[in-house]
Amino acid sequence: METPQLGHATYLFSKPLNMTEFLAIYGSVMKDDIRHNRDNVAERLGFLGRLIHGHDPRAWMKELKTRLGEPVAYAEAFD
Repeated sequence: METPQLGHATYLFSKPLNMTEFLAIYGSVMKDDIRHNRDNVAERLGFLGRLIHGHDPRAWMKELKTRLGEPVAYAEAFD
């Protein structure tokens, strides 16, 4: 599990068909290459977007669950 840290981001990808191939590509590129889709790398990796970590980790978790299609427990999200 990732712990959100201010100034960092969580990168989201679709589930790869081949994890070995995904890791080979991911391990050979920089995050900037993914963000700017250099050599079509974002598409090859199934890059969906990124979530910037802010001051409130609960807001990050709520956005992550929303992006992943999981139901959000609103009582938790607004504590």
